[in-house]
Amino acid sequence: MIKLLKLQKAVFVLILGVLSYIAYRVLDAYHVHGARYLQMLAGALVIVGAIWLLYPILFAKKDDDGNAEIITDPKVEVPEEDEKPVAE
Repeated sequence: MIKLLKLQKAVFVLILGVLSYIAYRVLDAYHVHGARYLQMLAGALVIVGAIWLLYPILFAKKDDDGNAEIITDPKVEVPEEDEKPVAE
């Protein structure tokens, strides 16, 4: 689903934010003076990643009935759902 909605980069940015926050915590434990810049970087990356995840929802196209149609990546094949037989 992440690849279908083109959200790989947003997840990558969120992971970078978490990793930079972990690096901040390690450097802060050793009282490194420039560690707070990593904390600012982590916050900025998490904010950008969260907004990027909301992008497909915010800019979805609406059809005539008012239903939202989210544009997906046309190169990705959508697996069809398996039809399960109905037990009587």
